[in-house]
Amino acid sequence: MTLKNRLSKLEKTKRGITAEAECICFPPEEPPRVELRAEKEAVAAVSCPIHGKRFKHFADTVYRAIRVPTHLAPHWRTCHSPQYVKAMDASFPPDRWPATKIVEPDGAVRFVLKDGTEIQRMAPPPEILKYEPLTDWGRPSGTVQ
Repeated sequence: MTLKNRLSKLEKTKRGITAEAECICFPPEEPPRVELRAEKEAVAAVSCPIHGKRFKHFADTVYRAIRVPTHLAPHWRTCHSPQYVKAMDASFPPDRWPATKIVEPDGAVRFVLKDGTEIQRMAPPPEILKYEPLTDWGRPSGTVQ
C-alpha cells in the first residue's frame, strides 16, 4: 500500500467521523416522540446538514392528558440513545425553547415560548361547589322521601 493510498483512506475516515459529528438525524429505530402540534412543527422544521430530512414519520402515541410537554420532562433523556438526544436538542433551539410554565390566578396553566408563542393551555380544574353524602338509597341525605 502506497503512502498516497493510506492518506486517501485516512481522509475518507476523517470525513466520515466529521459527518457523524454533524449529523442531527433521528435514529431509524427511534422516531421522534412528541405530541403537541408546536413540538411536531419544531422537529419537522429542522433539517440535517448532511442528510436533509431527519426522519420518516413520528412515533405512534397513545392519547394521554399532557401535563408537561414531552421534551420538557427530563426523564426521556435516560430512555433514548445519545443520537436521539442530540436530534431532540437540535429540534428545540435555545432562542425559543424551553417553554415557560405560567399558572394563572384562576388555576389555568399555559406554556409560552421565549418568542411569546403559546403552545399549550390547560383549563383550571372544575370547582366543587357543594358536597352532599348519599344515603343508602342514592339520594342526598337532606331530601324528603
